Amino acid sequence: MIKHLLILTTYGQIFYSQEFEKTEEAVDVALTGGLMSAIYSMASETQREKISEFEMVTSRVVFQEEESDLLFVLTVDKRMDTKDTEDLLDLIAKRFFEKYGELRIDGLVLSDFEVDATEIIYSKLWYLDTQKRKFRVWDYLSTIFVALAICWYTMLIFGSPPFKGLPDFDIKTFIWNGLLDKLTIGTVDFILYILLLIAVIAIPAVTIYLLFKFTYVKDIFRFSRDYLLRPTRASYAELLPNYFLINILVSFVVYLSIMCFAGGYFVELRVYPLSPGNLIGGLDADFDFLTFNIHESDIGDQILIGTVTWFTWVFIFPLIYSLLLGERKWGNIYKNAMFISSIAIFLLLIGSIFGGTTYLEAIGLHPGEAIFADESLHLTYQLAVQIPLNIFLVIFLLFLGIGVNRITPSKTRIPSLFAIAVSIYLTLIVQRLFFFSWAAPS
Repeated sequence: MIKHLLILTTYGQIFYSQEFEKTEEAVDVALTGGLMSAIYSMASETQREKISEFEMVTSRVVFQEEESDLLFVLTVDKRMDTKDTEDLLDLIAKRFFEKYGELRIDGLVLSDFEVDATEIIYSKLWYLDTQKRKFRVWDYLSTIFVALAICWYTMLIFGSPPFKGLPDFDIKTFIWNGLLDKLTIGTVDFILYILLLIAVIAIPAVTIYLLFKFTYVKDIFRFSRDYLLRPTRASYAELLPNYFLINILVSFVVYLSIMCFAGGYFVELRVYPLSPGNLIGGLDADFDFLTFNIHESDIGDQILIGTVTWFTWVFIFPLIYSLLLGERKWGNIYKNAMFISSIAIFLLLIGSIFGGTTYLEAIGLHPGEAIFADESLHLTYQLAVQIPLNIFLVIFLLFLGIGVNRITPSKTRIPSLFAIAVSIYLTLIVQRLFFFSWAAPS
């Protein structure tokens, strides 16, 4: 992502130069510095405004002028996040002035600044350092444990699905009703139950904290956080080693837990291109292990809907996109697109909460009953369910589109954007064909 850092004056005196990308031929620093100084001065004089950057085929050169005619020039991959580039230049300039102040000596090259520049860049772009790390078996197990702990908290918040013959389990019955029951029995039982509640709530959280501190698990989730905060950071996916792909497994486990505990897609996403009528019915039925039937089982339907939805976005969409793109290194694009899709789908996961039976019942609706057909026509239903449901679908598609476009080698934008649009539409069709085969109207 970072190719070259150059610190010089606007009239061409070079103070520092550092290459971060290996090239077959060494770059002539004096020639490069003269060219950058000339471009910057020419733009200032002829256009009466200072140049901030210019683009080449695969690179972008960013200028930042500071006091005393000092010019900081950073050459980066044109897909690199713009805000990160600006932040890097600010940090480098600040450190430079802290270290050297107003020191200006003709012909002086400040080679000892390499330690500072490297530290700043690697701390800001921590992705560059991940290739040196070896993911151990313990790290994989820790990552899976963190995913299961997230599922546990999900069940505490939303409650367990309705199992036939088993009592309901949710945060109210587990905490409030449990405390009231133990209080009626005796003080000792009440205190022991409080300790149990602290254990089941606090121990997983403490364990997650320790795993984040002493393993590489935090990096798996750290990239997910960085991407969701700013989808243009998706281009950094190509810097990550293959062990980051375990995030796909984490995505699958967490996604299915939300589908089960939040009640699945009882409300259908209306923007799908092929509609077979209603989605699978019977989502409000209890799950009976002895008589499993897809059209009567709450859990079975949710698992199938969640699996198909997740699988098509994480595997089918990247495959269609990579093949349509026609790049020679389509395998790398496919790997990175899968990784980005597995993170972006967490935004669609939020939509499944608004479309699930747990949320619908919480706002006073009656999914699975005859009255629900009339309730779905009311304004409250549209405002509280359909609008947020589709808003998160649009946000998911937006993040997905920006992300996969960023991981594409920057040759031309039009094929990439066209491939994204076609891939999204074909993926939606594949989903609907699956759903149609299960719930085709008679």
